[in-house]
Amino acid sequence: MRTQLGTYCQQFDESLRPLLLDLATTLRAIDDATPDTPGKALRAPFADLQHQLQSLCDKVAEQQAYVLIFGPLKSGKSTLMNAIAGAYVSEVSSLPAYPCLVFVSAGKQREYVVTNYDGQTLTFRDARDLHRHIDNAHGELAQAIRTAEQRGAAFDPQEHFPGAIRRVDVRVPDSELATTGAVLVDTPGLYTRMRFGYDRMTREFRNAAACAIFVVKSDTLFLEQVFAEFQQLLDLFSRIFLVVNVDSHKRDVSPEGKLVPSLEQSEPQAVLRAFEQLAMSAPLKKAASEGRVRMYPVDLLHAASSVLQKQPADRAPASFTGFRKDLADYLASSDYLSAFLRDSLQRGQGLLDEALAVSGSEELDRLQRRITTLDAECARVTAEQQRLQQVQRFDWAPAFARGVREIDAELERCARDSGAKLLRTLGASIDTWFLSSHSLDWLVQGQWNPLVRDYRDDVLGAGRRTFEQQLGLGDRGVDAPEEVWDLLERAGIDLRHLKERALAGLGAVQWPNDGNVPVDVAAIPLKKGLLDLVAFRSLDKVRERVFGPAERPDAKIPAKDKAARLGEPGRLHLHQCVTQFRSDLAPQTVAQLRQFFGARWQEAAIARLKKELAAYAPRLQTRLQELSAERERLTALAEPLRQLAARAATAKQTLADLGRRFDLEAALLQPAPKDAVLAPLPRRERDAEPAPRREAPRRTGRS
Repeated sequence: MRTQLGTYCQQFDESLRPLLLDLATTLRAIDDATPDTPGKALRAPFADLQHQLQSLCDKVAEQQAYVLIFGPLKSGKSTLMNAIAGAYVSEVSSLPAYPCLVFVSAGKQREYVVTNYDGQTLTFRDARDLHRHIDNAHGELAQAIRTAEQRGAAFDPQEHFPGAIRRVDVRVPDSELATTGAVLVDTPGLYTRMRFGYDRMTREFRNAAACAIFVVKSDTLFLEQVFAEFQQLLDLFSRIFLVVNVDSHKRDVSPEGKLVPSLEQSEPQAVLRAFEQLAMSAPLKKAASEGRVRMYPVDLLHAASSVLQKQPADRAPASFTGFRKDLADYLASSDYLSAFLRDSLQRGQGLLDEALAVSGSEELDRLQRRITTLDAECARVTAEQQRLQQVQRFDWAPAFARGVREIDAELERCARDSGAKLLRTLGASIDTWFLSSHSLDWLVQGQWNPLVRDYRDDVLGAGRRTFEQQLGLGDRGVDAPEEVWDLLERAGIDLRHLKERALAGLGAVQWPNDGNVPVDVAAIPLKKGLLDLVAFRSLDKVRERVFGPAERPDAKIPAKDKAARLGEPGRLHLHQCVTQFRSDLAPQTVAQLRQFFGARWQEAAIARLKKELAAYAPRLQTRLQELSAERERLTALAEPLRQLAARAATAKQTLADLGRRFDLEAALLQPAPKDAVLAPLPRRERDAEPAPRREAPRRTGRS
């Protein structure tokens, strides 16, 4: 059977241990993920699963036999551990009621390894340093529990305080544990207040083929509350050794007033018979009759002292010798090996089911949905990049052509209508000038120039009004396909503002001249007066005397002089100058404004549009990089989860096949039904005495 067990353990380990690597990879991915990443909440269950799986793999690989020790406070658990280990271990079994498990096993040197829920470990060589660390940790844990209670949350160390101690591993040199291969597991007292993790602590021993030892003092054996939670142990363990700690030196007072040996000293078995007949619960009695519970009255102080002093085996209490032999025989028995095979498989299957359940949880669904959303978003951005490239090749000149044509038409209309009005106004100003004494410069600069500027402003205003009307339209005066408009909207490009900025960027209209009506003073018909003739003045001198300098003819000319010297020919000449100027002004104005609202503005608008479209490209690329980076981060978490789920599914099938191959061996090794451990004996006189009065329950901690 040992050979079969070794083969089984190797195959079992090869099936499950690879999952530890997958779990470690998954936990690193979770730790690297941002706090808002879907799946971040899976860290606690996966960390717990890693711990459980590691314990199971190590137990199977090393074929460890776990022996869990339970019992009320001060029942003698520490003393029993000393006796079983053959070495002093009381300094660790008496930790200050901290709710963690203590694993005591053989080692080359004495050391204490503390493991937290977050996986961090600390190693101590001195028990005093360990106790100081436990004292500090105890206060931190109490504070964390109070904080959780104030928030109304059920305290979970994995979530609320990952720095809490999960287990303490103790290595003891030169102990009996090296011979038996057993690992003693000391548990917190059943009644400790901080028992939040009791179910979690014993969880890894369910279906683990471990046996339990329940220690109780004979003084409290008949107290109902001592066994109030014993049913939990019956549900968890296939074999329980019930050790009743008796005092072999205890004495009673006889009727004659003499000190005589007590019943514990003289007939300890009678105490057990009385317990069986008077106080044993039905489930406990049933378990005893099936051989799952065996009871031993042992003076633990005497036994521990004998073992630690290395006294000969025959000097140890016979009851302890029998207990230790039964324990060793059970751990080496086919019963245990059969249970080891069966229960390890069940435990492995259970952990794999948990791995599959966590891997298929809502958190993972959220993670996968987010990745799917990111894939769709990446595809959308990539398609947008392609559409942008197409739009960047789009010929915008035809798209703006209609708007330009509309402005041109309005410019032509306004230039024509305003031009006729301007000609009339200019002609009227000539007649007014002939009736005044104003200079020619006053007429040209003071009258004609403002009228020309107003004309140009009117035509420019007409173009602007048409431009603004186009901005108010849905298409902004631009003919483009619907997909182009959609892309501009997604890019945040507002054609209205873009066209306005492009026009404003052109500045003022640069007119070809300052608006002066060209009047050549030398060409104006002029008559010489009598004095001019007598004085032999040249016509140029006469012009200068009449009009002033040619470059600025600002000399005042009385109305009678204008009539005498210029007459009707002069008036006709000025009208001809105005008419010629007006005929040239309209096309020049339209041409200048057509260039302003057409080629120049269109070039500026298209340049701005292309610039904003070009600016959209890096935004899309940045967005694509962000999405890809987020997807990569999520995939870095999702891929280990998928790998873990696939490995767990494969391992589950492998374990099922492995279990079937060992079914025959396990069936052959099933223990035969046993008679009750405690056969009822004839009642003695002392048995008729009333049972001790049951006391009220007391809360205790670790012994």
